Amino acid sequence: MAKSTSKGWVEADAERVVFRTRQRELKVQALVAVASVMFNKQGYDGLSLSEVASELGITKQALYYYASSKEDLLFKCYVRALDLAEAAYDYADETGKTGLEKVGQFVKFHLNPDAEQYAILDNLGALTEDHRKAISARAKALEQRMRGFIKEGIADGSVAPVDPKFTEFWILGSLAWMPRWFKPHGKLGADEVAQSFITLITDGLRPR
Repeated sequence: MAKSTSKGWVEADAERVVFRTRQRELKVQALVAVASVMFNKQGYDGLSLSEVASELGITKQALYYYASSKEDLLFKCYVRALDLAEAAYDYADETGKTGLEKVGQFVKFHLNPDAEQYAILDNLGALTEDHRKAISARAKALEQRMRGFIKEGIADGSVAPVDPKFTEFWILGSLAWMPRWFKPHGKLGADEVAQSFITLITDGLRPR
């Protein structure tokens, strides 16, 4: 009986650890989501951890429990941005039939009323060398997926015979600064903005 009771305690302790870990992950996600928007608005040098803590309604000391420094917080924001980009590529792969449709679906993923805002990767110089290398390597690997959509479109006839590398830069460059100006609940409806943006890109890629 004692053995069974001891096993129950171990299982209960394990459940508590899992619960606490999950709770911490959710709090880190909330912190990074808020910080991403603030970095976009104020820039790395213009934003202090005190301001982030104030926005979240916690103390600066409590914030250090989730991010060891401003650089660490920026790195977490950039990791989240790349996670969202990867999710967009996966969504495009799953829902698009042609290369052109996949490009359109990738854009659509980012342009909808419920889209999560992501940090613009415009301050890699503020990262430590290891963090900078990690972000740069992953970003370049993800960019290859867009180039793959374009090549796929050229092969299936949905995209004009363009230079895949140049076109990838054009599409991703256009999207990169969207967090600066795109407001899902702004004067123009998100669907209207999204459709206009998608039309500009896809019409520019269609064969003539």
